[in-house]
Amino acid sequence: MSNYGILGWPLERSYSPKIHNFLFKQLSIDSNYRLIKLNEINNKNVEELNKNYSGYNVTIPYKEKIIEATKEPILDEHVKKIGSVNTVKNQDDETFFYNTDYSGFLYFLEIINFDVKSKKVFILGNGGSSKSIQYALSLLDVETTIVSRRNSQRTITYDDLNKRAKDVDVLINTTPVGMPPYENETLEIKYENFDNLEFVLNLGYGLNNTFLKKFDESILKYDGIGILICQAIESFNIWTSSNIIISSIYDDVHRVVSDFQALENEVSDLKWKVGDVERMLSDKIDEIRKRDQ
Repeated sequence: MSNYGILGWPLERSYSPKIHNFLFKQLSIDSNYRLIKLNEINNKNVEELNKNYSGYNVTIPYKEKIIEATKEPILDEHVKKIGSVNTVKNQDDETFFYNTDYSGFLYFLEIINFDVKSKKVFILGNGGSSKSIQYALSLLDVETTIVSRRNSQRTITYDDLNKRAKDVDVLINTTPVGMPPYENETLEIKYENFDNLEFVLNLGYGLNNTFLKKFDESILKYDGIGILICQAIESFNIWTSSNIIISSIYDDVHRVVSDFQALENEVSDLKWKVGDVERMLSDKIDEIRKRDQ
């Protein structure tokens, strides 16, 4: 059995195991996929990781750090241009780096039939995921404006974004804000200012994700599930030398994720109900104690 997984931190939520284990089952491949939670990476623990795993995905905050933490990796042409990795393959004592974030993004735009050309695109964040999106859009000759908390020659600030909000056609959030454990953090955005906004894409996802909820319902809004599915199938093809056509299995994979999300919703509702009962019992006990004093 071959081992695969996803490397990140804090990695509190990921649907990647559901997706990949479903794909392994569909193709009758004896492999498993799990979470790899490391609060830091270095040459030593990455070397150990590469001995134990045939391949793995890389997520926040290691998409760029993994390059310098790996001894003599072989980078594909897209990783060289992007400077960010989300897929690692170990074969014949060599480690290969790939990026399927950019291609997953492009496949997703095809699936939802959204034409981004000629749009004014603003991207929130300037980390590894942002660089992948920037690269993908450059392949379509789409100009992008990068928004960061740190001002530089290549970025604008959130204050600048708010002033230019009426110019924004497409807004893409690549920051972890809105996802656990960052759901209570905020970006300095005046959501009501985006009068001409057509499309919002949040790379984050999950039950408690709060970012998309702040935009008007008239705006086309997507979370990162679709892109996750597309890039996951691309990674799977790399690891297993398969040739799955994304459009042929996308709906099946999306159904697996949706069913799991529905289960999460039921569990969450149950926890709230249990919490309400516990609070009622606690209040009742306090009431009895005070009465008996």
